[in-house]
Amino acid sequence: MGSRLKSVLSALYWVVIGFWSLMAILDALFSHLFGYAHFIHPWDMLMMGVISVLLLAINASRRKWMALAFLATWWMVDIIPNAVLLSIAAGFFLWKHRADKSSPQQAITVGYRPITHWPIQIHSRDRFMHMHIIGPTGSGKSSSILMPLIRQDLEAKRGITLIEPKGDLSYTAYQTALSCHATLIYFDPHKPNCAHYNPLNGPADVAAEGLSWALNQITEAGHPFYAVTSRVLLMYSVMAVKEALGDAADLHHVLDFLRAESFREDVLAQTEDVRILAYFREQMKQIGARTAQEQRQGLLNRLELLLVNPDVRRVLSGPGDFDWDSVLKDDISVICPLSLARLGESAKVLGTLLWHGLAMATYRRLKASTVHPYFLYLDEFHQYVTPDLGDYLALARGYSVGIILSHQDLGQLTLPLKEALLANARQRIIFGGIHADDAAIFSRLAQPYDLPPDLRYLPRGTAYAQLTQNGRLQSPKRLQLSHIPLAEERVHP
Repeated sequence: MGSRLKSVLSALYWVVIGFWSLMAILDALFSHLFGYAHFIHPWDMLMMGVISVLLLAINASRRKWMALAFLATWWMVDIIPNAVLLSIAAGFFLWKHRADKSSPQQAITVGYRPITHWPIQIHSRDRFMHMHIIGPTGSGKSSSILMPLIRQDLEAKRGITLIEPKGDLSYTAYQTALSCHATLIYFDPHKPNCAHYNPLNGPADVAAEGLSWALNQITEAGHPFYAVTSRVLLMYSVMAVKEALGDAADLHHVLDFLRAESFREDVLAQTEDVRILAYFREQMKQIGARTAQEQRQGLLNRLELLLVNPDVRRVLSGPGDFDWDSVLKDDISVICPLSLARLGESAKVLGTLLWHGLAMATYRRLKASTVHPYFLYLDEFHQYVTPDLGDYLALARGYSVGIILSHQDLGQLTLPLKEALLANARQRIIFGGIHADDAAIFSRLAQPYDLPPDLRYLPRGTAYAQLTQNGRLQSPKRLQLSHIPLAEERVHP
């Protein structure tokens, strides 16, 4: 009997709420829009409020509370004068505008809600979880995500480095940096006045490792035995030249060290490191002069390939005009248009040298609490990064460095690189048109949330984002993206 009574009272509650909600809506519309007199009076509202609360108290639920709140909201709209309603609406939009513009040092806007145009933002501490952007060519990654993020960073006086293989994104970022009065290095090897970069800056073993990875972008060293042999020879050659010449050492000195016996002997005569002397005086002597010459010639040939492009040879010659330690310390922005069309495969080599130099300088940086945030943007990142990307993503957060990685599909990545990316880049922006296999992977990664079935067919100007808030992964959100025309798009429509 008691359960039947509760069912009857529950049904009565919904009838009462439904009827008076409809009346409240009609009364508000007719009175505010058409000037009719109110047909609901305050005493009616009070009486129905008491009845509704009594019925709700008998068998409360979350849905019933929401229905009562809806009715109360419409009653407020019904009795509040139009001027007050307009003030509330104006206050709401002002608050929204402030939310869009507020805390430039703390948050960055990724996109907007499709209907309300409410900004979706990421706090700086979550940006150190790193961002992965994926979408096919022409989907708008550069103009709709990368450039808007870069502009916000530059406007907030945050240092950035951008490495990308086309040039239009870099030039647009360059113009934005100038308008923001950022301290800037525009590293375009095709320009005669391009800054010089010395990949031998920093510790010798780190410089040798970066050179080794860069050489692998051009040609592999062959059998693993010869690869290790070539890497060891390069490491000791760089160490010897660095010890003898200090910061003045550059790639041409390494070439001369491998090519000319007289120069090699002069360098070794200035070397006191017993490891270097043992390697060249004893170990190389044991394998015989002919084998040692073959090893030197093999490494020399690979280094010559690195410098075959005249623009690359020029910018990698002589003392460097900047080093990554100073870039990070002084919040200098470095923009690098490494055009594959102009530089060929040498663009990948340069990108690897620049990326590796910045990565290693990050580890020499002070801990996060004492330094400013710095952000690294890598478009088509798989062309540049070294296999230790996973370690860098895991550790860079502790040095206040956030990475934004963009590319077209997961098939471009080696398996270790793909696993490192999916495990360590917590912010994901997914454009329409991605491969079906990639869509399945991202749907699985989004669990227990669901990605929409039309993910692959999103229109241009929209994307799905799965972001973190205070380190916790949030449900996927559909984004309406802004658009910044890139420089070449304006010049060549």
